[in-house]
Amino acid sequence: MSIVLIIADRADERQVAISRGLELASKMGWGAQVVGFAYENLDELKRAGVDPQAVKKKLLDKRKAEVHAEVDKHRGDVPTAVNVVWHKAIHLWVEQQCERKAYTAVIKTGHRTETFLYTSTDWHLLRECPAPVMIAAEKKWRATKPIVAAIDLTNNSRINNQLNELVIKTAKDFADKLDTELYLVHALHIPAVLTELDLVDEYSHVKKMKADLQPRVLKLAHAHGLPMSAIKLKQGPVDKVLTSESARLKAQLLVMGTVGRKGVKGQLLGNTAEKVLTRLRTDVLAIKP
Repeated sequence: MSIVLIIADRADERQVAISRGLELASKMGWGAQVVGFAYENLDELKRAGVDPQAVKKKLLDKRKAEVHAEVDKHRGDVPTAVNVVWHKAIHLWVEQQCERKAYTAVIKTGHRTETFLYTSTDWHLLRECPAPVMIAAEKKWRATKPIVAAIDLTNNSRINNQLNELVIKTAKDFADKLDTELYLVHALHIPAVLTELDLVDEYSHVKKMKADLQPRVLKLAHAHGLPMSAIKLKQGPVDKVLTSESARLKAQLLVMGTVGRKGVKGQLLGNTAEKVLTRLRTDVLAIKP
């Protein structure tokens, strides 16, 4: 049975990941492992004459009770294991766990803020976690339904084609099991400098781009049993197209490929998945090649 790893929200946060993750696991036929985290710097306790291990045990027991209570509310028929770990860096524990065990996905509630000097757990997981990462939206659109898959039809490299196929296959599996529609979205991006300097006629260029991609779109529709109307070619930067189309369709899930950048370059430029997450009010599943 496929297993999903769900990262429990802290007690002082809005409880999203466990309820969303277990509901999804039930519909998809997955088992679940829920992990809660606890950590405090206890170095000063010794100087105060307090036993740090006793305090650590109390904090872990309290956290275990919180996580179990939340799981018990939403477990239903999903086989669920629960554990609580003492660890400061959530992303490091998750990445190490995913190296040891194959998970269908890691599910975590999104905390979508980032500054140059601070990189959140979400961004670390998107960039570095070997398993697919689902960032659950705290506040979703109402009456969501379709599944949207982000594809890139202009890059014809082997890795990109493989990633396209993986994204489509994953999104189709969600759509089939959740009994909903599937849409594929490709962004027709024209560098702003070309239109600002009148180097291309925007309307004609977009028309030509669509015509050039038509054989590939037909092949894709036939290969995956999709109507042509389910494949959307929209003009604009990738992150804006994915955000606007997901919003227009009221998507319940956006499935996309991502290649994580690290270091200063990643912080300054960001990834498409990260840019999408700052705007999108739906769940995002990021898959690596």
